[in-house]
Amino acid sequence: MAFHLEQGRQFMEVSGLDGLLLVSRENKFYTAGLYSGSGYVLITGNGCYAIVDGRYYVQQKERMAAAPRQMNAAALLADEKCGFYGHINRICAGDSVRRLGFEAEAVSYTQYQKLENGLEPELVPVSPDSMRMVKDEEEIACIRRACEIADRGYSYILGQIRAGMTEKQVENRLLYYMKELGAQKESFDIIVASGVNGSMPHAKASDKVIEPGDFVTMDFGVRVWEYCSDITRTVVVERAGAPMRQVYEIVREAQASAVRAVRPGKRCSEIDQVAREIIEKAGYGPAFSHNLGHGLGIACHETPNFAPGDDHVLVPGMVMTVEPGIYLEGLGGVRIEDDVLVTENGCEVLTKSGKELTVVG
Repeated sequence: MAFHLEQGRQFMEVSGLDGLLLVSRENKFYTAGLYSGSGYVLITGNGCYAIVDGRYYVQQKERMAAAPRQMNAAALLADEKCGFYGHINRICAGDSVRRLGFEAEAVSYTQYQKLENGLEPELVPVSPDSMRMVKDEEEIACIRRACEIADRGYSYILGQIRAGMTEKQVENRLLYYMKELGAQKESFDIIVASGVNGSMPHAKASDKVIEPGDFVTMDFGVRVWEYCSDITRTVVVERAGAPMRQVYEIVREAQASAVRAVRPGKRCSEIDQVAREIIEKAGYGPAFSHNLGHGLGIACHETPNFAPGDDHVLVPGMVMTVEPGIYLEGLGGVRIEDDVLVTENGCEVLTKSGKELTVVG
C-alpha cells in the first residue's frame, strides 16, 4: 500500500503548519502504514517519521524502508534512552517546526495536556481526516475487493437463514465464511436484527430466535488491507406481511433514487434530500432517523456525509454509502445500503447484491 505523504504535506500547507503530528490509527496508516493505537507519525517538510515502542519497531522499520527514497521515511524506537517526546522535539528542532498541528478529535484532554507539557513547538488543533476523502486506484482496489467478499457473504447467508436460528448464529456463519474468502476482519460489529429488533438501526446480534414472518436486517462489511466495505440488506423469513412489504418498497425506491443522483458537483446534502423526500412523502419521515450515508475507507465512517447541512461537493474518487431506512417501533425495520464510487459522469455501485425483497428459509 502506497504512503500518502503528499496529502499530508498539502494539508500542512493549507493549514499554515510546519509539521503534522498524527495519533489516530487511520491517519497513521494512511500516511506511513502504521495501524496501531500506540505511537505517532510526524510529518515535516523534510521527512516522515514513525515513532513507536518495541512492540511495533521491527515491522514498522521494514515498512518505512520500503518507502520511496524521496519521502525520507524512518522508524524511530521510543525507549528509555529517548522517549516519544524526545524524538519529536529533536526532529522539530532540526526541521524548523514551529507550528505543529495535532489531531483535535483524536486527542483526549489528558493526552493534550501531556503534549503541551512535553513538546516545544506551538501546538495547533486541526482536523486532517479530510485528506483521506478522495481515494487513489490502490485504495479503490482494496475497497472493491472488500465489497466483493461482502457480496459473496450475502449470497452465502441467504441459503443459511432459517426460522429457529438465532441472530448470533447468522452473524457467526456470515463472518466465518467471509474470513474464509480472505477478509482480514469485519469492518465493524455485524448487525443482525430480526423482527421487532429491526426497529433499532444499530441493534446488536442477539440470542433472539428468528421467527417466520420476521424481516431480518443485516448490516456488515469486511476489511481488505484495512479498507472497509459496508453493505446492508433486509430479507424476510418464509412470508412477508403487506405493511412491511410496502415499507420495503419505499426504502428501495428512496435508495435507488439517491444512488442515481450521485455525481460530481452535487452537494452531499442534496443527495440526502433525494431519499428523505421520498420517505417523507410516503408518511414515514420521522421513522428515517439517521443520515443517508457517509464516506468509506480506512474508517468505516469517514468525511463527508450524506446529511442535511453537509455542503461538501462530490468529486471523482470519493467512496460513499447510500443507506436509507425506516424503523417502526414494535414492528420492525428496513434498511438497504450500497457502497458507491463517484466517477467522472456519475457513480459506480461497488456492492452488487440484488435489492428485490428476498424470501429466505
